[in-house]
Amino acid sequence: MTTLYDLNEGEEGIILKIKGRGQFRHRLSEMGFVVGKKVSVIKKAPLRDPIEYKIMGYHISLRNSEAQLIEVDRGNKSREFQASNGTLESEDENSSWLEKTKHIQVVLVGNPNSGKTTLFNFASGSKEKVGNYAGVTVDSKEARYKQSGYSFSIVDLPGTYSLKSYSPEEIYLRNYIFDNKPDLVVNIVDASNLERNLYLTTQLIDMGVQVVIALNMYDELEKKGDILDYISLGKLLGVPIIPTVSSKGKGIKDLFDKIIEVYENREPVVRHIHVNYGSEIENSICAIQSKIKIEENRTFTNIISARYLAIELLKMIKSFQRVSPVALTPMKLFRLQKMNILSSKNFFPILLRLSLLICVTDLFQEP
Repeated sequence: MTTLYDLNEGEEGIILKIKGRGQFRHRLSEMGFVVGKKVSVIKKAPLRDPIEYKIMGYHISLRNSEAQLIEVDRGNKSREFQASNGTLESEDENSSWLEKTKHIQVVLVGNPNSGKTTLFNFASGSKEKVGNYAGVTVDSKEARYKQSGYSFSIVDLPGTYSLKSYSPEEIYLRNYIFDNKPDLVVNIVDASNLERNLYLTTQLIDMGVQVVIALNMYDELEKKGDILDYISLGKLLGVPIIPTVSSKGKGIKDLFDKIIEVYENREPVVRHIHVNYGSEIENSICAIQSKIKIEENRTFTNIISARYLAIELLKMIKSFQRVSPVALTPMKLFRLQKMNILSSKNFFPILLRLSLLICVTDLFQEP
């Protein structure tokens, strides 16, 4: 994978994909960084940050961390294209860059016994790839799938009930999403046990990732005579919901068609919501979030929701106060890591840096 950051002065490339959170992608699109556009490197600063680019006749500077989130097709001659129904139609039918824009990275997330792996097996056939990841005692499967002119890279992550970071599965799942930045998360939900399954859904919403819900085992819900207005539920959550019966392959095609629509920003249901935790907790979240959402922290808030970071910090404080009800300090954060509350190669340093920023205030002091 080549990113905009990898291009040298004088080189140009065609934008294939923009990673990161929705707000970051929206901001870049307003600046002209959209799929299919040619971008040239004008000048790299002595310390290589920021980098000056030329796109659509304008000179724009981006940080290294921002350029690393933009995938490009390197060194190819620019092709003319025109937009049609949310997709790109090139005048050159053999344009390799156009084919590369039609590759979607998907991860499957869900509770144990929700039918997640059954759905994965139906899509993958016998082409799945099993990977053992160092440092954890969990396995993950990877496979390819094609539909409607798109190719999908599908990763079946370990089943988990939450993202609390208490078990190897929870830690690995959360870190995988942050480290690999998949295009979309498919949340497999057991239709016969919504209350338990939707807890994980709310955590994914807090993370600010693109989500599509596969309402699996939908036939069991219908057998009970129950009726669920999943369309209205999807509108409330800001997440499209597709009924599936993975054991029979029902709804799988509709699910991947919906993934394509969300990927191409053609799904009107998609919107980012905030799960309301009550006035007291929300006030605490806002207070911490205001300390996080500053210019110098944009490097990681482009990838991780500032609200999610604030919620995680609140959880850390609560966990630590079980041991000692005093102010949070950097040294105590290291102790928290040893307690397995924060076990992550990338996520922990981010929270540590944020804690150093926030601990100079009185936000965490006991009255």
